[in-house]
Amino acid sequence: MKNKLLLFIVMVLASCAETHTAENQKLKAAVAEHEAMAQTEAHTKTFIEGYLNDLKGPDWNTKILKYLPADSEAFLREHAVFRESYTNYSSTLKHMAVDGQECIVWLGITANYGATYPIESGSYGDEAIAAFEPKNQELSWDEVWYFDVVDGRFGEKWGMLKDFTGILEDLEVAK
Repeated sequence: MKNKLLLFIVMVLASCAETHTAENQKLKAAVAEHEAMAQTEAHTKTFIEGYLNDLKGPDWNTKILKYLPADSEAFLREHAVFRESYTNYSSTLKHMAVDGQECIVWLGITANYGATYPIESGSYGDEAIAAFEPKNQELSWDEVWYFDVVDGRFGEKWGMLKDFTGILEDLEVAK
């Protein structure tokens, strides 16, 4: 009887140990998945902070190449024209939400309205102010960007919202 009882106890303990080991493996896998996601999100956050920093200054067009997909010549040309129209461009990161490789940022933008932006060459939506004469006025507005980061560069997902209210107020149109 002692032997049967001892055998039963050993079997119960072995069963518990197997269940415990399986649960530990599940927990370890969940922790590893969480750590991988946290690392991806940290990389995405560092990516956009670096991009915004490199977008500042006169040599922006060479500094940002490492962030752009290989086929970004059209974007670079369009943004160069935009920067000629909106001189002293600067952006400030107001808020960021990161989910893996996807990111939404809310930016505060300041620039001087130095030249009319030729609408036909771009897609920034600036037709709202094309009729107003540029007099090097200081402008400020908010933008929200949505994008993904793939292999250390901007991916296929991209969207932007631009709040023209601040611009129109600075041009004294909305007052």
